[in-house]
Amino acid sequence: MTYFVRKICNTSWKLEPHRISYYDLVFMLEGSADYRVDGVAYHVREGDLLLIKPGSERYATTTGMTCVAIDFKLREGEHIDLPVVSSRKDFDDFQWLFQELDFEWLQQKDGYQLKCQAIFALILHKLLFEGQHNSANVHVEAIKRYIVEHYDEKLSVAEVARAVKLNPVYCGALFKKSEGRSISEFINLVRVNQAASLLETGEYNVGEAAERTGFKDIYHFSNTFKRLMGMPPGTYRNKPAASRRLL
Repeated sequence: MTYFVRKICNTSWKLEPHRISYYDLVFMLEGSADYRVDGVAYHVREGDLLLIKPGSERYATTTGMTCVAIDFKLREGEHIDLPVVSSRKDFDDFQWLFQELDFEWLQQKDGYQLKCQAIFALILHKLLFEGQHNSANVHVEAIKRYIVEHYDEKLSVAEVARAVKLNPVYCGALFKKSEGRSISEFINLVRVNQAASLLETGEYNVGEAAERTGFKDIYHFSNTFKRLMGMPPGTYRNKPAASRRLL
């Protein structure tokens, strides 16, 4: 992130035609603006997100707006695949991040750049990976959070469904459709990831790692671990740290 501003603009504001070498990210908080990006006109309204990519020519005017603008660059070979203009139903979820970013950017205390980059990373993560919030996503997130918080306990689809107040059949189908894997598969994934972390410390043997992550059968644990990690847990524990998670 190279630039941040939260600003109020009147009719005298405009962006002259200019080809940019960075990403220009604009969140329209109030009002509207008319942009022209590479010759294509876009009317950006309250609640809209505008993303102009490097190499694009931009021009803009407004009849009055309040917006957040962020300029940033990515490493060579990296890119962001978002439309030029999109409307976000979860727009309000970004507001506290804008406030934190504004607070840190304007103070510029020691370490502010690191903190601003961290806040911006959260913004990008929400844009790219969290998507638009809807009731299905809310339920799926609740399912995942419950599993992550209770992976070391006895878990079943029925238990998870009861915890999030959903019908078990609907709960399983909803999760499968959203995540591309079953609830049981996700439980195993979380457990194996945690078991791998325990084995990496060298403080736990295979049996202890299995027990601490909710596996009651060490043979089932070993088979599941090998399927997901590409090697048996004992081999993983004894392997050099640099080569463990490259599989």
